[in-house]
Formats: sequence, C-alpha cells, structure tokens
Amino acid sequence: MPDKKHTTTSSQVNEDAKDSAQLELEIARPLNRLQESSGNPVFVVDELFNVVAFANGARSILGSTRSTDFSLLDCDSLSPEQQARLTEEVRKVLVSEDPKLQRFLRLEVEGENGARVFCLTFEKEALCGGRDGVRCTAEPLLAKSPPHSPPAITKGAEEAIIGWTFDKDTKVFEHFGNDDVGEMGNVHLSEWLTCVSENERSLVENAFSDILEGDASEINIQYRVTLATGVTRKVSTLAKWAPATNGQSPSALIGMHQYNFDNQSVVEDLKLFSYLARKVQLSILVYDQFGNISWCNNAFSECTGYKFEDIVGRDPNDLLRGPLTETSSVRHMRDRIRKGKAFHAELVQYKKNGAPYWVSIDGNPLVDDSGKVTRFISFQTDITETKKTQSAILRSEIKFRSLFDNSTDALLLLSPKDGVIIEANMSSFKLLDTERLVGQRFEEIFPEHPDFRVDHLNTLIDENNGHQRHSAEFITTSGQVRPVEMTVSRTPIGESIALFVTLRDVSEKRLLEEQLRHTQRMEAVGRLAGGIAHDFNNLLAGQRGFSELLCNSRDLSKKDHVYANEILKITDRASKLTSRLLSFSRGKSDRPVVANLNELIGNMMPMLSRILKKEVRFTSQLDPSLSNVKVDTNQIDQVIMNLVVNGQEAITSHDGVVTLKTSMIQLTGAEIFITGKPKPGKYAKVTVRDNGQGIHRDVLEKIFEPFFTTKKGAGTGLGLSIVYGIIQSNGGHLMVDSEIGSGTEFSFYFPEVLEEVKREDSPDLLERMPSAESSKSGATPTILVAEDQEQVREILELGLGQSGYNLVIAKDGLEAIEKGKNYDGTIDLLLTDSIMPGASGATVVKEMQKAYPDIKIVLMSGLPQQESVECQELEIDAYVDKPFSIRKLLELIQDLVAVPKN
Repeated sequence: MPDKKHTTTSSQVNEDAKDSAQLELEIARPLNRLQESSGNPVFVVDELFNVVAFANGARSILGSTRSTDFSLLDCDSLSPEQQARLTEEVRKVLVSEDPKLQRFLRLEVEGENGARVFCLTFEKEALCGGRDGVRCTAEPLLAKSPPHSPPAITKGAEEAIIGWTFDKDTKVFEHFGNDDVGEMGNVHLSEWLTCVSENERSLVENAFSDILEGDASEINIQYRVTLATGVTRKVSTLAKWAPATNGQSPSALIGMHQYNFDNQSVVEDLKLFSYLARKVQLSILVYDQFGNISWCNNAFSECTGYKFEDIVGRDPNDLLRGPLTETSSVRHMRDRIRKGKAFHAELVQYKKNGAPYWVSIDGNPLVDDSGKVTRFISFQTDITETKKTQSAILRSEIKFRSLFDNSTDALLLLSPKDGVIIEANMSSFKLLDTERLVGQRFEEIFPEHPDFRVDHLNTLIDENNGHQRHSAEFITTSGQVRPVEMTVSRTPIGESIALFVTLRDVSEKRLLEEQLRHTQRMEAVGRLAGGIAHDFNNLLAGQRGFSELLCNSRDLSKKDHVYANEILKITDRASKLTSRLLSFSRGKSDRPVVANLNELIGNMMPMLSRILKKEVRFTSQLDPSLSNVKVDTNQIDQVIMNLVVNGQEAITSHDGVVTLKTSMIQLTGAEIFITGKPKPGKYAKVTVRDNGQGIHRDVLEKIFEPFFTTKKGAGTGLGLSIVYGIIQSNGGHLMVDSEIGSGTEFSFYFPEVLEEVKREDSPDLLERMPSAESSKSGATPTILVAEDQEQVREILELGLGQSGYNLVIAKDGLEAIEKGKNYDGTIDLLLTDSIMPGASGATVVKEMQKAYPDIKIVLMSGLPQQESVECQELEIDAYVDKPFSIRKLLELIQDLVAVPKN
C-alpha cells in the first residue's frame, strides 16, 4: 500500500498540465519501489490451470486453504468473472510461441479493510519435467477507501454540491453555494438538458415534468452530465417545492446538484498506465471520450518532441495531423471513438519540429464499472522505416496490380499446398463464366484433367526449370467449350510462395488458325483452278478452232455441218464453266454488264438441283416482267449459290423446301436495309427462302460478320460476309428476316436499268473467213506466232495460213525471240501466249518491241485479262481470251495490220 501522503485529491486531478505531469511522477515513485522490492506476491500456474507454488502472501489474494495444487476456479476470494479472466490470460501465455511474452491484468480483491488493487504480470516459466507454466506476479497499486468512510462535502473534496432555485414559469435555474467545479450561471432547463447524456435525458425531463404538473412531490434522480470543461460526471439531483408565501401556491423549486468526481478510479488508472508505459517501448496516448488528449507517456514525448503540458486537452487532429494525413483514416478513428469501439489505423503524423512520420495506431476503449466508455488508450508505433522499405515494393505492387487487374488473360494465384485460389482478376471470372473463384480449388475447374492437379503442377514446375505450359478445354456453366492455354510458375507473395497461373483463351487463336488454313486451302484451290482453267482453255482453244474450221468448210455435208456446230456450242459452254470456276475459287470476275436475273437463275437451275440434298425440294417462282439490272454475273451466281446452300443447311426435317423467287418492287427511299437506305425507284428483287429452323434474334445481327458461324466445326464464317460484300459492291441492298421454327428469308435488290442485254450475233459459219490484205507490192503481213500448246499452235497455223498471212511459228518463248531477231524482213504482228516455258510472253513482247518498234502486239491467255499480271505492265494492242474464235481473231488481226488505202 502506498503512503497516505501520496494520495491524490480531486483538486490535484483537475490542476493544469504542469500539476498533471507532477502527478505522474508521484505515482511512478511508489511503483518503482514496489518493483525494486522482491516481496511482491507471486504464484505459478501449470498447463492444467492449477496453482503449483506461491509466495509473499499470494494465498491471501487467491483465498485458498490448500497449500498447493489447487485450481484457479477454487480461489474463494475471486469472483467467477475474475477466475475466468485470470484463466484466459494464463492460457494466452501458455499457447504463445514467444518465450518473452508478458501480459497484464488489473485485479481488484475485496478484503476486511476494503478492496486491494493489483497489477498482475504473466510470464512463461519452465517447470520440472519439461512442462510449461506461467509465473504470475501481483504488484499492489492503491486500495479503495473503506466503505464506512464517508466523503466530506467541502471545498476540495471528492464531491461538490451546488444549490439552486428553479422558477416554474421561466424554467430557469439560479445557482448559489459551492462553485468548486466552475460557475454555471443561470441556465434554462432546456440548456441543462443538452448537458445531460443522451440516454438519460428523458429521465431528467420526465422528473421535472412530473413535479411541475403535480404528479410528484419531489425529485431524487442520478444521471451523468458533461461539464463546460468537457469532463463527464455523475450528478445526483434532489429538489422540493419552496414554501409558499401569502397563502399562494408555491412557484419555485429549491434543490441541489451533487457532483461525484470519482478521482479514486482516476488515480488507479493513471498508476496502471504508468506501469504499462514502463513495460512496453511504445508511444501511449490517452484520449477522453471526445477524442481529446488527456495523457501521454515519455516514449511519445521522446518520439514527437511534445511535452505533457504541450498536448493535454488538445485535439490530436489540430496538433499531430497535416497535409499528408489521410482524412479517411482520421474519420475512421473519430467514428470508432464516437461509437466506443476499438480501432486500428496507419497514417502520417507530424512531430513538433514539423517532420512527418508514419505511425501505426491501435486504440482500445477503457470502461468504468457500469460498462460506460470513459477514455481511450492508444499504442502508437513509428513505422516510417518500414514504410520507406515498402515504398519501392508498393510501386512495384502498383504496377503488378495494374497489369494483374487489366490483363485480358485470366490470372490466378493458387496455394501450392492444396490448389485453393487466393486471388483472381476480372478476366478470370469472364473466361471461366463463374461468379465464385476465390476459395475454390483449381482442380475443380478442370475435373477431367488430372494434369491440372496441384501436386502434378508442382512436379512439372520442378522438372521444367520453374514453369510449365499446358493446353486444355473445359465446359463453362453456360455449356460453352473453351480451349485455353495455361502457363504456371511460382511467385513470392510476401513471405510465402504461390502458384501464378495464366489462362489464355485461345478460341480466337484457333479460329484464326482454322481461317488461315481455310484461306491457304482456298488459295491452293484457286491456284489449282487457275492452272486447270488455263490448261483447259488451251485445250478448248484447239477444239473450238478445229470446230470452227469444220463449220466453215464447204466440203462437208449438211449433216456434218450440224455435228460440227454442236461441238462448237459445247465448247462455248465449257468455256463459260471454266470462267465460273475461276470466279468461285479465286474471287475474280468480269466487269458489270446488263443482265436479266431470270436468265442467270435459269442457267443455274441444273447445277442447283444437283447440289441440293435429296430430301430438300427446290422450287422457283420467276417474274416474267423482271427488269434488267447491271451486275457482275459471275458474282451474282456466287450469291445465289451461297444462299441456296445456306438454306438447305438450315433444314433438318425431311420435307424441306428451298424457294427462289424474283419480283419487281417500287422503293420510296425510306426503307432501311442492312446495306443502308436505297434510292427511290424500281428494283428487281430476288428472294431465297427456306423452311428450316430459323435464326435467333441475338445471332441474326452477327451473321454477316467475317468468320462468324453457327456451324460448329464445319463452317468458315465467310459465305454470308462474301454475299454482303458482293451485293454492296454491285450497288444493291440486302435484307434478312427469320423466325425460330419458321425458316429464314434472304432478299437482295438491284435497281432497274433500261438498257437491253447485249447479245452476240451468231455468225454465218459458212461465210468465208477474213483474209490477209496485200500491199501494192503484193506482200502480205508477217505474223510471229509464239504458242507452247501444240493443238493451239496447229489451229493458229491452219487458220492464219489459210487466210494468206506469212507465219513464223515458235513452240516457246526462247524460240520466238531467236526467230524474231533473226528473221530476214519485217514482222508486223506478234501473237503470243502469256505463259510459256523458257521465256514468258512478256519477255517475248519486250524483246520484239526493241527489234521492231512499230510491231503490233496481241497477247493470248487461258486466264481472264484482268488476272494476267503480264498485261498490266506491257503496252499491248489487244488481249485474247482462250478459247477464242478464229473468225474474230482474224477480224482483229485484219484491223491491226490493215494496209492503208491510197
């Protein structure tokens, strides 16, 4: 027990900052003496919570009659709550892995001479047999005054009394008597009620209301008020009616407020704070319930440079906070203090010299016997050096976080022990089509792939120098099949190691690869088709030439002429077939021409009937009044072909029908098609309709996008995009309408043109072929023929020779150059194939133009003119597609080498 001369009175508690600092020193002296002495009560508890040893009067604290080996729950002097708290502190020390851990507990024990207060220190201690125990040292603090010792109600005592009168009409208090706690002045009842604690305000208001309305004869209540100094105190209010005068009813109350300052508890708490301040090397601040500083320890003063008298009663936000302090952290602490809750915060504070420093604050409320929060104690740790170390890590983490969150790949962090997902970015939720990832085991995402089990991944990483890559497919919750490429490696996360998994959706990559393969196949088919068409046209050129010569022969019978004419017609149809083959395979076509869509569809009927499935019926409804349009006929063939094939693919029943219909329609210009608004006027309309399964509205708007397809594993997604491009490039418009279960209808429109379809006149095959004209000297033009195909070369030799031209025949490009340069005379015209072995037609043309500057050039090819690379760079006079007409070729040559008329 400390001496009575050290007992602090209430007036000392309320002295200025200098007296408060002195109070701390006075409290610390007896505590130091107690700590230096070796006579403090001490007892030892084993791991079963039994007291196995005690000394220096510890038996009287515990209240046990047994010498040793009694349970903490058998201590008679302790209440059940105290026994439970003591047992809990012992347990925390026993389970701790820190051998130097100390824990503290304030313990109040009732005795014959009043209550004794101890600060218990718990430390780990080794017992016999290697067992763990806890050493408990009881350091006496200050005993409460005996209950029979009443406080004196005088100036400077622990309580203060203020008398007052209260006018029932004005409801104003007029104070008199002791003003030890500060002059309150005359105040209205409403002002007084604002000082009363909120949860007790109705109690006071009802008490005054009852006595003023005659429902009670006196007031006798206890409650709490907040004084002008900001301190909360208990108040006992007693009041009665003042005696009436002159026979009138009483008009005033007379009463008193008795303030209980409870400084005894304050002193005990300050002693405990001082003791704890010596035990921990932390800055300690004590706040009142309003958040103002009421106490600090020496460690805080040494850290910040503020002395006790500099900070007591000050708002820490005005004193310690500045520009770098996060307002959100300050709001958080204020809110927790207002609610009486513990808090933790890390923020920037400022020392007395203005230097900023980082501090970690842990605040806890202190409550009185009734459970009311009276103060807050906060432990503050300077973490500036830690923050400096973390700043570089933070910058790297910010970069990592930005990359992690914004990555288009799915990124996951896994526990290497059990494969539980620790963290995932937004792309992971989108790719895996789930709302839950964190906490889920990774192998649950790929249940059918044992290669993705965490133990297998760890093994693969170890065997492959720290990283491993896998490819797999999984089914999302919506039923979609997603191929992924996974890369996994180990990465440090703080002091631990995690598996860093990257999942890349390779659906688009595989689609692009498939599209590339398709494009390469199409390119190969195009080249093959081009080569076949070229060679086939060479064959057709010979066949057509001989047929034409037969038709022109007068030695044949009429019946033979008919046969020859039929061969010629078949040759022309074969030529159109090769042209269409090139258009489909290579996307090349002729220039737009005036055509009738009915005729185009009629020509395609046999082909369309053959390509459709047997269970699909093909019908047509062609409007005989359909107007002409200007289109690329080969491209329109391709559009019709694609739409008809698409229609049959949409049919799954055995009674499928694909209908092709034409009609004339008048458009106003207000219509909106997929390809835009049309110009007003008449349009030829072509409709391809099927009775298939239809297209869903969500998919309908995407069907014309390149590479979009609903044919899983079969389609390329190019057919309808090609249709869209062809219709738009030919100046037409496109529309589609579909309904699930009722089929789909594609319609395209082309504006009407008033021009007539140009039709080639059928020549009289018996009419003589054009012949060469002779000059005045009797000489006929000389033609150098360069052709590697024997049949074409032979027909040219026959046809041109019979017409009277001088011919120089070469079987390839090299021979043509040699014969042309060595010819003894003038060569008037060069007729050469574009593709030949040895030297191409372009080489022959260039060499002959050097040797004969005025020579005429006719280039032949089995490919259409616009597909010939040679003709784009050469200066030529004419281009002839194979197979060609001998008659038209002779007419062309005659025009080029015609002898001038004098």
